[in-house]
Formats: sequence, C-alpha cells, structure tokens
Amino acid sequence: MEPADLLAQRGVDPALLEPAPPPPARRETVDRVAAWPPRLCSVCGSDSVTARAVTFADAGPRWVDLCRDHALAVRRPSSVPAALEGIAADLRAAAGEAGLPRVAFYSLFEAAGGGRREEDRR
Repeated sequence: MEPADLLAQRGVDPALLEPAPPPPARRETVDRVAAWPPRLCSVCGSDSVTARAVTFADAGPRWVDLCRDHALAVRRPSSVPAALEGIAADLRAAAGEAGLPRVAFYSLFEAAGGGRREEDRR
C-alpha cells in the first residue's frame, strides 16, 4: 500500500499536512525523523519513527510522518530473494552472465559446517 492510499483510507486530508520540499534531501528527512520531541503520526497521532515526502495531486508535496505500525503498512516489498539458496542462485547466474568460471557457494548451514561445497554433496 502507498502512503497516499493509507491516508485516504483513514480519511486524512493531505492539505492539512505540512508542505514538503519537492523532493526533500536525505538530510532533511533524517533531521525530521530525529527531531525531539518526535512528530506525530499523520494517521493515528502516535510518535512517528519515519517520514516521507509524498506528492498529492491536489495538495502537492507533503510530509507524511508515520508510527512504526503505519510505516510497516506502507513498506515497499523487498525484491531480494528470501532464501539463502535464492541469493546463491542469483549470484551464480550473474557470474555466468559475466563469463566467470563456475562459482561455488556454501548454500546450506550443514554444508558450510561440514566444510563441503554444495556441488560436492551431489
């Protein structure tokens, strides 16, 4: 879910949020999150732990400060393989595309613990 969708779902008017520079520098975002006392979550009013500049069609760029729970609700999904085997497979494929010799990775804890490469277990 995008931050704008979360705010719309909760009935928050973006025009009431603090204007943000288009686009803010990383330092501005870090300073905003580190400010004391913490800003309040734009959705529920709890202490915020993150900040994002979101551009709304009618209101322009606005700061959206979010508490932990609401930040997790709008977290972007990771594109990194979840399993160690998936990461090893991606690295093998990249090495192959680059023309490197076959690369061996310790892909299982027991293989690494036993000092054997994955290819040696086959």
